[in-house]
Amino acid sequence: MDGEAPGNFGLMDQQAAMQWVKNNIKLFGGNPDNICLMGYGAGATSIGLHMTNPKSMELFNKAIAMSGDFLSQSSIKLPEEEKKFLDSLARSLDCTRRPVSKFLECLRYAEVETLLKIAGKRSWKPLLDTSFMNNTYQPFLSEPPLAYFEREDSSKVPLLTGYTQMEGVLEVSELNNVTQVSSDTLRSLFTKLMQHEIPMHNDTESSCSNNPDHIIDAVMFFYGPDLYLKEPEEFRQIIADFVAEKNFAASTFFQASFISKDQPVYMYRFDMKPSTASVVSQIPEWATVPHLFDLIYVWGVPYWEKIGRDWDARDKSISDTIMSLWSNFAKSSDPTGKAIFPIKWQPFTRDNPGILIVDTNFEMGNIKTLNYKAFEFWNEYYPKVRDVALRCCEVSDSGANRNYLYSCINFFIVSLIAIYYS
Repeated sequence: MDGEAPGNFGLMDQQAAMQWVKNNIKLFGGNPDNICLMGYGAGATSIGLHMTNPKSMELFNKAIAMSGDFLSQSSIKLPEEEKKFLDSLARSLDCTRRPVSKFLECLRYAEVETLLKIAGKRSWKPLLDTSFMNNTYQPFLSEPPLAYFEREDSSKVPLLTGYTQMEGVLEVSELNNVTQVSSDTLRSLFTKLMQHEIPMHNDTESSCSNNPDHIIDAVMFFYGPDLYLKEPEEFRQIIADFVAEKNFAASTFFQASFISKDQPVYMYRFDMKPSTASVVSQIPEWATVPHLFDLIYVWGVPYWEKIGRDWDARDKSISDTIMSLWSNFAKSSDPTGKAIFPIKWQPFTRDNPGILIVDTNFEMGNIKTLNYKAFEFWNEYYPKVRDVALRCCEVSDSGANRNYLYSCINFFIVSLIAIYYS
């Protein structure tokens, strides 16, 4: 992991493909000055990273980023994280770690099954690669994406972006067999779902040893029921909202807010669950629109005869509309330019953060259909609460640090009050 083997080859492959399209699109009747990138999930993350790369910036003119996050720190990995893994990998395979050329040679002779088993446990993400720069390698991603956007050193382009109503909910296995529920079971599941963000501290000397609990306290305060939690349906809905808003909706809202300062942005939430029974037979009845289910309409799957399903007329009609909206944006940066029927999809702005609810009505959302407070909680308050809670964990019980602890607690209380009354 250096200039000889820096990583980010996936992004470089994408860039090479983009360059090929730029060079050859005319031969297929396309316009090299009107190229739209489209990505889903990790592909949406890639789009944001290409917005920060000087070479990639010249290769596209607009983007459709679906169900993906590219401005948060969680969208990338730091070299320090990978160094620990590579050190461990070298030891487990009995490889020489340095120089990298020797390490690579050793990996080439390792058993394929062993490498696949190790790789399957890893979370693969783009990597900050500034430290690998040398005479032959220039970094693809030298800073976190947000840094580029904050100093206007990025290619902000017209953007169509959004998420589904129940993003990520199928990954929470605890929701499948919900019987007895309570605030304790809710807190326990919140803790499990957030454990990767909360380091464990066993320092009995520290006056802040339990401060990571404040993170869960804040989440419980925001998402917990007003009174008693009794019904499994309410429990599922709370967790579904939490997962979708934390991992997808808030970051999408943040991205839209940032880019809309300079370019038109159209944001949506996809609430349209397929009505063809055989399509949804494998997902729980309570799940509305999980991750990936919007692609059914984007790709016109109801018209795919070879998959052998008898799609109903409503699914075909919705697919017609979605394909029209998406293709209109790709052509003109305006999704409603030539829509099948009149749809008022207002651009997203900071003063009027409009979000289209994609269902049978295709209407703009409002405070009754969208939880704007959740976007504010995850984008503004939660990072501060988390920072204070985890910094407190490193404070010893001296007089000066007790004062710091009190300021931490004060900030925590003020933040919760602000969330509640904002």
